[in-house]
Amino acid sequence: MSHNIRFAKSLAGVVCALALARVAIAADAEKPAPANAKTNVLILVGGHGFDQASFDKFWSGYDDIDSRIWKGSPYTAFDDIGQFKADVIVMYNLSSGMTEKQKQNFLKLLEQGVGLVVWHHALANCQDWPEFEKIAGAKFWLQPGERNGVKVARSGTGGGTVKMHIEDPNHPITKGLSDFEITDEPYNQQTFCDGIHVLVSTDHPQSDKTIAWVHQYGKARVFGCQSGHDAKVWTNDSFRRLMAQGIRWAGGRLPGAEEK
Repeated sequence: MSHNIRFAKSLAGVVCALALARVAIAADAEKPAPANAKTNVLILVGGHGFDQASFDKFWSGYDDIDSRIWKGSPYTAFDDIGQFKADVIVMYNLSSGMTEKQKQNFLKLLEQGVGLVVWHHALANCQDWPEFEKIAGAKFWLQPGERNGVKVARSGTGGGTVKMHIEDPNHPITKGLSDFEITDEPYNQQTFCDGIHVLVSTDHPQSDKTIAWVHQYGKARVFGCQSGHDAKVWTNDSFRRLMAQGIRWAGGRLPGAEEK
């Protein structure tokens, strides 16, 4: 009888230990990534020329950002997402023609919480897919079109010195940044979605007022920025900080707006 009691107690202890182990594993799975964890970034390019050497150099100097440029046609990155490892997708491409399968996989990644950065000419992506404007928060129109029953003109570009004004100095992306100037190719006559939160603006006469913004799409944090044409901008320390912080925020490495 005593032998059976001891065996039962031993079995109960094993069951309890296994249950606690499962709880511990589940708790670990829910923990946010360590503050010093690297943000894995997949960069999509193509459809628009750029200075490859200067662009590669732009991504250097960030010890906590591990970036990789996708070598194939940009949207083939979404052909198979079974082994997708990136925390953030950076779009610096200018491409339409995303297939239905690629669209669905792209949306699945956003629903899983993969962050998104839509940068400069990437705002003209997916002209034939209205949902992309909702994802990016804005759209550069390559041709006149129609939006919500209203005719929209073709978007345009400008040039020169652009004064960047920090609209929200308390947001995690722009915290610590002061107003600065860049030499860039600003955009105008774009459309912007309701609900975006503007971080940076300008009064340049050839630019839309909105320069950089954030919003949420599904579970994805989205950072949009219309600036960033070439190395004259990429080498600006304030702009580099803005982009790096935008990537960190999109990847969940910085607090959300509600936590700032």
